[in-house]
Amino acid sequence: MGTRKSTLAKVVTNKSTTSKTVHKGFLVLNKNAQVWCGLQRGKPVFSDNWDDAKPLYNDQQFFNLRMAADYQDRDFEQVWL
Repeated sequence: MGTRKSTLAKVVTNKSTTSKTVHKGFLVLNKNAQVWCGLQRGKPVFSDNWDDAKPLYNDQQFFNLRMAADYQDRDFEQVWL
């Protein structure tokens, strides 16, 4: 009975570690296909240079970025890496 319990624990442990999906993050694009590269005076700044892009890692960060933008400039998209 003891070996069955330890085998079951190994299976559950292996399943939980393999089922997690790890994302590298995502980039934010505006309607002009420019990437988000930071904030300046509390407003999002976009650039044509994709090397300047800063990735975000969760939806709350994306939501906060949209709230920081002016109403007419909230047309953003998420692009997963």
